[in-house]
Amino acid sequence: MNTIRLTRENAHLHIGDEIIFKTRGNYIIKRIISASPTGKTITIDHPDLKNTLQLVTRKNVYVLL
Repeated sequence: MNTIRLTRENAHLHIGDEIIFKTRGNYIIKRIISASPTGKTITIDHPDLKNTLQLVTRKNVYVLL
């Protein structure tokens, strides 16, 4: 499994791709629905996190290639 780190700069390039991140001790795989204009926040389908991830506070979000 190849991965690259998701950052504010490359978030717009990976809309529709799957990501992996850790929350509450578990690894979760979700698909990026959209990214904010600044790239700081991405939208995913995960109600437990209110359907958003803030990339400025999470350093371990990776895109699955």
